[in-house]
Amino acid sequence: MKPEPKKLQLQYTGFLNTEQLIFAPFEFPFLNFQLKNFSDTLPDDFVMPQNIRLGQRMEVFMSAALKNEHYTIRAKNLQIIANKRTLGELDFILEDHKEKKLIHLEMVYKFYFYRPEIEGDWRAKLIGPNAKDQLIFKLNKLSQHQFPILKNRNTQLYLKDLRLLDRYIEQQIYFKAQIFVPFKFTTDQVISKFQNCVAGIYFRREQLDFFLNSEYTYYIPPKNDWVSKPSEFEEFLPYRSFYKKISAALEEQRSCMFWVKDCNTKVCKRHFATWW
Repeated sequence: MKPEPKKLQLQYTGFLNTEQLIFAPFEFPFLNFQLKNFSDTLPDDFVMPQNIRLGQRMEVFMSAALKNEHYTIRAKNLQIIANKRTLGELDFILEDHKEKKLIHLEMVYKFYFYRPEIEGDWRAKLIGPNAKDQLIFKLNKLSQHQFPILKNRNTQLYLKDLRLLDRYIEQQIYFKAQIFVPFKFTTDQVISKFQNCVAGIYFRREQLDFFLNSEYTYYIPPKNDWVSKPSEFEEFLPYRSFYKKISAALEEQRSCMFWVKDCNTKVCKRHFATWW
């Protein structure tokens, strides 16, 4: 298989295998959908749109997975516009043929660092790699804006066009996450709330010396490949070349995922380097 199709397959497999972050209390139910049990073979007619954000790519993969199951996608990325102003967007409206119901599904795929030094409960301590995009803010946005938009009177016009106006629509969430914990972090009881989503460790630049003089090689994937394992086509670098390359990104205040391969066992593990 050529490199680019192979990468799409790896990304899709990585998406399927990413665990769902399930938390309580939350006012909307979680979609009970075990994507990692599916075949990771993309359909022959699969097309990934160009120049879209990583989160949008995950929605495209979600569409492919849903079509393999008992769902029909009645609408996707349905923008609600009134008076030339976008009020919001519905990720998916699904027809569940097994349960005989309609679902408004909001789908989320996130990378978070666990920051134990931040005040608040565990949801406040999960922050995006570049010190933004706090989980608790995302939950508030879902509860206060993304889900309520379904009941907006302007949305009803769109539902009428889809011939769904008179049908009850259940609202659900599907939230996949990769979570990274600090270097030398001692596991505490909090981690049990999201242990299934822990994917690796994050290191500050000075902590990367931990790998110095070790029998490892390194690979820094582009952001679109953060979701997947490296393919056999990737070149792993020695430490000094890796450190020079990742330091340049950290100077630009960009946290980077990297893979470490043990030269003896060939085992690869994913981690992050952070600039802050």
